[in-house]
Amino acid sequence: MNTLALTEALWRDLTSSLSDERETAGILLAGSADAGPDMTLLGRQIEPIPSDDYIARDAVGLSIRSSGYVPSLKKARGDNVVPIFFHTHPRGRPWPSDHDVKVNEQLADLFRSRADRPYYVNLIVGGLPSRPTFTGQVFRASGGPPEQLHRLRVIGRRWTIIPAADVRDDAAGLLDELFDRQLQAFGSEGQRLISRLRVGVVGAGGTGSAVCEQLIRLGVGSLVVLDDDVLTLSNLTRIHESAHDDVARHKVDIVADSARRIGTGVAVRALNGNVAFEEGAREMRSCDVIFGCTDDSAGRAVLSRLSYWYLMPLIDTGFVISSSNGKVTGLFGRVTTVLPGEACLICRGRVDPADVRNQLMSTEERTRLASEGYAPGLGQRDPAVMPYTTLVGSIAVSELLARLFGIADGGSPSEIILLLHDRRLRTNRVEPDPLHYCADPDNWGRGDEAPLLSQMWPSSAI
Repeated sequence: MNTLALTEALWRDLTSSLSDERETAGILLAGSADAGPDMTLLGRQIEPIPSDDYIARDAVGLSIRSSGYVPSLKKARGDNVVPIFFHTHPRGRPWPSDHDVKVNEQLADLFRSRADRPYYVNLIVGGLPSRPTFTGQVFRASGGPPEQLHRLRVIGRRWTIIPAADVRDDAAGLLDELFDRQLQAFGSEGQRLISRLRVGVVGAGGTGSAVCEQLIRLGVGSLVVLDDDVLTLSNLTRIHESAHDDVARHKVDIVADSARRIGTGVAVRALNGNVAFEEGAREMRSCDVIFGCTDDSAGRAVLSRLSYWYLMPLIDTGFVISSSNGKVTGLFGRVTTVLPGEACLICRGRVDPADVRNQLMSTEERTRLASEGYAPGLGQRDPAVMPYTTLVGSIAVSELLARLFGIADGGSPSEIILLLHDRRLRTNRVEPDPLHYCADPDNWGRGDEAPLLSQMWPSSAI
């Protein structure tokens, strides 16, 4: 499945050109995430065709001098990105005309060669600025017929998935009786939107299992669950759908089994891995949104970078119980939304780089430092109680629904803080540090590169 991911601002720039009665063209520079059968193109910048480079331009066609797009191909090559040729069909359908087909045949080899990329991609945006539609094709250097661009992911204050106009929407065949109560809340189009989502969940413990169960019952399209831990007897009191017979089984397998039992048709991919290592991070690149349900600072740091590099919102969770002499003194929950335009977890102080370094040490070094007091807390188990982890998971899933449907959209805070000991809830937004990676638009949509996420990776043997 081929996806084009855009920020709200880029999608708005593309669709605003539909207000011109003449066709408009340009080059959309995009990073890429090529994950086997799934490819995601990550919009970074629009290079409009200069007005002087239009040879002819009207409501039903255009022609362009090569000087209008060749400089963009040179830029694409220098930035190691994919140049996507786009044009509009204002007030019309986004179907390629016979002329469009010929143009694509003429441009494919040129674009691939000049940009030194294995793809040529075209995009047609049609309709009205208020009701845009699109189609697109991917021509691979390996040959064969062009592949469809199946869907568009748009992220910002609101999130959505838009199927291409020439692709059958598999989410259309919903079981009305199964999702009847949700249809009454969100309508049929809202349920279709939920059913298009590819969601990742990192961590299948107390909070993660609660998130997974709710996503399964909501009927998301597919679920990728990543965790390298097994169920222990002490987990049994807080992990949803687990039973005594599941002790010593991988937590992700328990999630997959529960999805089959629940029977809403959600496809679960259960992965035994850790997102702090490159192999685990690569598995999450095709998701539309990720829930961070790990208490691992190293994993949180990676998830935070994934959000910017792959235009993929992260909903990160945490819950801390403080106690003294057997008495609870504080109940602190957190749901933080990370995406381009918002501060990352490090800028917010939710991830301490020192903790990341400590957690990525070898077992022997970590044990030695913990015993000497230089890495406090490592290897120690935090208190956890099911009602609290479930509550945080529910608020996290509620935040997804709020972003999809504009529920209480005034201001869209990027963090929710729970002070359960005081029965209070707070919200906030934090500006990115202007000198940090999250504030640099050059990092937004970079996609696959070497090394992945522009960082050094620990050996998975640790």
